[in-house]
Amino acid sequence: MTPAQTISVLLDAELVVLNRAVGILRRRNLSVKSIAVGPSATPGIARLTIMLHSDDATADRMARQLHKVVGVHEAAAFPARDGVSRELALIKVRADHERYAELLDVALLYKAAIVDEAPDTVILEVSGSEAFVLSFMRALERFEVLEVARTGAVTLERAPGAGLPFSLTSETVP
Repeated sequence: MTPAQTISVLLDAELVVLNRAVGILRRRNLSVKSIAVGPSATPGIARLTIMLHSDDATADRMARQLHKVVGVHEAAAFPARDGVSRELALIKVRADHERYAELLDVALLYKAAIVDEAPDTVILEVSGSEAFVLSFMRALERFEVLEVARTGAVTLERAPGAGLPFSLTSETVP
């Protein structure tokens, strides 16, 4: 399988602009892994994040085509490994009284939050990389997963020369 590519698009927060951008993707029949859209830091501008299974040249060509769309302010393609991606999942599981403590232990291990409780079900929220979310979902399989809603990845490109989050060393600690 080809490596994942990310296309990040800043566009007017209007349905017609989003429809045009997604129409470009649809016509190219690309292998889309996920699409996520939401507000950006600028009012009236939305960020569309597209994860593709494609090569660099295809992703770059797609970004150039998206940049030509009326209402698109910026479009950039980069390998997924050059960005920071996160996904959100809401997972509804059966919460039997006898196994509730075990469910809480799994949630604590993954730093998941309980966002809703009913007498026999619990909805958990977790965010992280795609692999982390999938791992959490596998850990919940023994509790009978009833429903899953996932956002798709949102990604920001790392700054040039940036790597993993900083770490404190003896040189930085007073």
